[in-house]
Amino acid sequence: MSRAGGLFNLLLVTLLAWLAARCVLQLWHGAAQPPPQYPQPAPVADLLQRHWAPRQAPGSDLPLTTLKVDYLGSLKASQLRATVVVLRYQQQERTLTLGQRLAPGIVLHDIDERGLIFDNQGQHERQPWPPRRPVIGLTRQE
Repeated sequence: MSRAGGLFNLLLVTLLAWLAARCVLQLWHGAAQPPPQYPQPAPVADLLQRHWAPRQAPGSDLPLTTLKVDYLGSLKASQLRATVVVLRYQQQERTLTLGQRLAPGIVLHDIDERGLIFDNQGQHERQPWPPRRPVIGLTRQE
Protein backbone atom coordinates (compact mmCIF):
# COMPACT_ATOMS: atom_id res chain seq x y z
CA MET A 1 0.00 0.00 0.00
CA SER A 2 2.77 2.42 0.78
CA ARG A 3 4.25 1.97 -2.71
CA ALA A 4 0.85 2.80 -4.35
CA GLY A 5 0.37 5.75 -1.98
CA GLY A 6 3.88 7.06 -2.80
CA LEU A 7 3.20 6.74 -6.56
CA PHE A 8 -0.12 8.58 -6.14
CA ASN A 9 1.62 11.37 -4.16
CA LEU A 10 4.31 11.70 -6.86
CA LEU A 11 1.64 11.94 -9.56
CA LEU A 12 -0.29 14.54 -7.56
CA VAL A 13 2.84 16.65 -6.91
CA THR A 14 3.74 16.49 -10.64
CA LEU A 15 0.26 17.63 -11.62
CA LEU A 16 0.34 20.51 -9.13
CA ALA A 17 3.80 21.58 -10.37
CA TRP A 18 2.57 21.54 -13.99
CA LEU A 19 -0.51 23.64 -13.10
CA ALA A 20 1.64 26.11 -11.11
CA ALA A 21 4.04 26.46 -14.05
CA ARG A 22 1.11 27.18 -16.43
CA CYS A 23 -0.24 29.83 -14.07
CA VAL A 24 3.15 31.53 -13.75
CA LEU A 25 3.64 31.52 -17.54
CA GLN A 26 0.15 32.93 -18.10
CA LEU A 27 0.80 35.74 -15.62
CA TRP A 28 4.21 36.40 -17.17
CA HIS A 29 3.06 36.53 -20.81
CA GLY A 30 -0.50 37.76 -20.27
CA ALA A 31 -3.70 36.19 -21.50
CA ALA A 32 -3.54 34.10 -24.63
CA GLN A 33 -4.12 36.12 -27.78
CA PRO A 34 -6.97 35.00 -30.05
CA PRO A 35 -5.84 33.49 -33.32
CA PRO A 36 -5.55 36.03 -36.13
CA GLN A 37 -8.61 36.46 -38.30
CA TYR A 38 -8.12 35.32 -41.85
CA PRO A 39 -9.17 37.80 -44.52
CA GLN A 40 -12.46 37.14 -46.27
CA PRO A 41 -11.95 35.35 -49.56
CA ALA A 42 -12.71 37.32 -52.70
CA PRO A 43 -16.14 36.63 -54.17
CA VAL A 44 -16.14 33.97 -56.83
CA ALA A 45 -16.87 35.32 -60.30
CA ASP A 46 -20.12 34.12 -61.80
CA LEU A 47 -18.70 32.30 -64.80
CA LEU A 48 -22.08 31.47 -66.32
CA GLN A 49 -23.63 34.90 -65.88
CA ARG A 50 -23.63 35.81 -69.57
CA HIS A 51 -25.09 32.44 -70.57
CA TRP A 52 -28.35 32.97 -68.70
CA ALA A 53 -30.99 35.51 -69.64
CA PRO A 54 -31.20 38.21 -66.99
CA ARG A 55 -34.31 37.93 -64.86
CA GLN A 56 -36.46 40.98 -64.95
CA ALA A 57 -36.72 42.57 -61.53
CA PRO A 58 -40.21 43.55 -60.39
CA GLY A 59 -40.73 47.20 -61.11
CA SER A 60 -43.22 49.69 -62.42
CA ASP A 61 -42.52 48.87 -66.08
CA LEU A 62 -43.76 45.29 -65.96
CA PRO A 63 -46.04 44.18 -68.80
CA LEU A 64 -49.62 43.30 -67.99
CA THR A 65 -50.22 39.59 -67.72
CA THR A 66 -51.66 37.64 -70.63
CA LEU A 67 -52.96 34.97 -68.25
CA LYS A 68 -56.72 34.59 -67.97
CA VAL A 69 -56.75 35.20 -64.22
CA ASP A 70 -59.87 36.57 -62.54
CA TYR A 71 -59.41 38.31 -59.20
CA LEU A 72 -62.19 37.17 -56.85
CA GLY A 73 -61.08 38.68 -53.57
CA SER A 74 -58.37 38.94 -50.96
CA LEU A 75 -57.63 39.17 -47.29
CA LYS A 76 -55.27 42.11 -47.22
CA ALA A 77 -52.73 42.08 -44.42
CA SER A 78 -50.99 45.13 -42.96
CA GLN A 79 -47.93 43.98 -44.89
CA LEU A 80 -49.09 43.50 -48.48
CA ARG A 81 -46.64 40.64 -48.97
CA ALA A 82 -48.63 38.61 -46.42
CA THR A 83 -51.92 39.09 -48.27
CA VAL A 84 -53.99 36.05 -49.26
CA VAL A 85 -55.65 36.32 -52.69
CA VAL A 86 -58.46 34.29 -54.23
CA LEU A 87 -58.16 33.85 -58.00
CA ARG A 88 -59.97 31.93 -60.71
CA TYR A 89 -57.74 30.32 -63.33
CA GLN A 90 -58.87 27.67 -65.83
CA GLN A 91 -62.26 27.15 -64.13
CA GLN A 92 -60.57 26.56 -60.75
CA GLU A 93 -60.65 28.82 -57.75
CA ARG A 94 -57.30 29.03 -55.99
CA THR A 95 -56.23 30.66 -52.75
CA LEU A 96 -52.62 31.84 -52.97
CA THR A 97 -50.03 33.51 -50.83
CA LEU A 98 -46.62 34.79 -51.84
CA GLY A 99 -44.49 32.13 -53.55
CA GLN A 100 -47.27 29.63 -54.23
CA ARG A 101 -47.86 28.08 -57.63
CA LEU A 102 -50.96 28.97 -59.63
CA ALA A 103 -50.22 26.40 -62.34
CA PRO A 104 -47.10 24.64 -63.62
CA GLY A 105 -44.56 27.35 -64.40
CA ILE A 106 -46.72 30.15 -62.94
CA VAL A 107 -45.87 31.40 -59.44
CA LEU A 108 -47.23 34.35 -57.45
CA HIS A 109 -43.90 36.18 -57.20
CA ASP A 110 -44.83 39.36 -55.33
CA ILE A 111 -47.72 41.46 -54.05
CA ASP A 112 -47.44 45.23 -53.95
CA GLU A 113 -49.70 48.29 -53.84
CA ARG A 114 -50.16 48.19 -57.64
CA GLY A 115 -51.26 44.54 -57.84
CA LEU A 116 -49.98 41.00 -58.17
CA ILE A 117 -46.75 40.01 -59.88
CA PHE A 118 -46.60 36.57 -61.47
CA ASP A 119 -43.50 34.69 -62.56
CA ASN A 120 -44.77 33.18 -65.81
CA GLN A 121 -42.10 30.82 -67.17
CA GLY A 122 -39.32 33.15 -65.96
CA GLN A 123 -40.96 36.39 -67.10
CA HIS A 124 -42.51 38.76 -64.57
CA GLU A 125 -46.00 40.02 -65.41
CA ARG A 126 -48.34 42.31 -63.48
CA GLN A 127 -52.00 41.71 -62.69
CA PRO A 128 -53.31 45.08 -61.42
CA TRP A 129 -55.76 45.28 -58.57
CA PRO A 130 -59.31 45.60 -59.90
CA PRO A 131 -61.04 48.96 -59.44
CA ARG A 132 -62.81 49.33 -56.12
CA ARG A 133 -66.49 48.67 -56.18
CA PRO A 134 -68.74 51.25 -54.55
CA VAL A 135 -69.97 50.30 -51.11
CA ILE A 136 -73.74 50.21 -50.83
CA GLY A 137 -75.44 50.31 -47.44
CA LEU A 138 -72.29 49.77 -45.36
CA THR A 139 -69.32 51.94 -44.57
CA ARG A 140 -65.87 50.69 -45.44
CA GLN A 141 -63.44 50.51 -42.52
CA GLU A 142 -59.74 50.69 -43.28
